[in-house]
Amino acid sequence: MKKIVNTCVICGNLKVYYDYIKSEPSETLNPMGNFYRWSHYHKETQRFMETNLQNGMLPKIDEEIFSDKLCSSLKITNIIYGYQRDGGEGFIHNLEKEFLKQRDLIRNSDKKTPKNLQNLSNIIDKVIRKSRRVYNFFKRVNL
Repeated sequence: MKKIVNTCVICGNLKVYYDYIKSEPSETLNPMGNFYRWSHYHKETQRFMETNLQNGMLPKIDEEIFSDKLCSSLKITNIIYGYQRDGGEGFIHNLEKEFLKQRDLIRNSDKKTPKNLQNLSNIIDKVIRKSRRVYNFFKRVNL
């Protein structure tokens, strides 16, 4: 049985809720493999929607957007214009911006940058991904 997943993406002052169909578990994967498969698919839907919104695409409610990369369609269920981030979302957003700024400084620095600083850039990317997961976890358990 296929399950419909409702999620959202925030881009600037726009919050877009959308649905996609979660596929059945693969029989060739163990439970952890299926978890990583679904997690990857969910992140790809988020990236796809963020990219479209950043490129100026403004969807309409009940519009279906087909993604060739995902081989699936995403159905827009709600749009909140003028969305203001709450305390936790704002904190995570500001943290991500600061990490991205530091990462760009490291990447754009002199080519003779020591290896440990180049590795720091990769660590910053990992911290950003972890911070999103931590925030989503706290949001789910209503802390």
